Amino acid sequence: MTLQLYFAPGSSSLAPLVALEELDIPYVGHRLDLAAGDQRKPEYLKVNPRGRVPTLVVDGQPVTEVLAILTYLAHRYPHSELLPLADPLKLAKAYEVMSWFASTVHVAFAQIARPERYADDEATKAALATPGEARFARTLADIERLAQGPGPWLLGDGFSVVDAYALVIWRWAERRSIDTALYPAWSAKAARAFARPSVVRALRKEAAPVTA
Repeated sequence: MTLQLYFAPGSSSLAPLVALEELDIPYVGHRLDLAAGDQRKPEYLKVNPRGRVPTLVVDGQPVTEVLAILTYLAHRYPHSELLPLADPLKLAKAYEVMSWFASTVHVAFAQIARPERYADDEATKAALATPGEARFARTLADIERLAQGPGPWLLGDGFSVVDAYALVIWRWAERRSIDTALYPAWSAKAARAFARPSVVRALRKEAAPVTA
């Protein structure tokens, strides 16, 4: 099996990058520069016509969207326990949280960072920022409540792709210069995740040219 991941620094693609490093399996990484417009180049649009990252290519078949990629990896490599597949209720909770990350948290952040997705004229783009900041801040408070649950990780005792996905949002908060000390429970769990070898390797790959 050949796996290729198209990713971009600072984006939600960190989550599947961490998952692949957690699995410790061979894959080819393709680093895109979003600021340079790599995602809009014809060669990438052949891979993902939506021009977004991440994209995981499995034996030539592209899988897009963070949740879909993480689901594939967790089921393809069940021994890894990237998701709590043996516990239907805990698995449902994992999907609940990650779906909320994708449908609410990511959308709130994009309203600030990617206003061109929602408007064309500059005045409307600027007007989106203030309510977007407020919505994004509210989502961080919700993650703090989640992090106050028992155990060292967001789902309890075991590291999962929910923790990897949450790191994406943590970095977005840092990018907005939000005081993360306001979220002590999440701060502790994020620090634990950032110290994990798979996360360290993923961050190194983000900072480097295309790697395999």
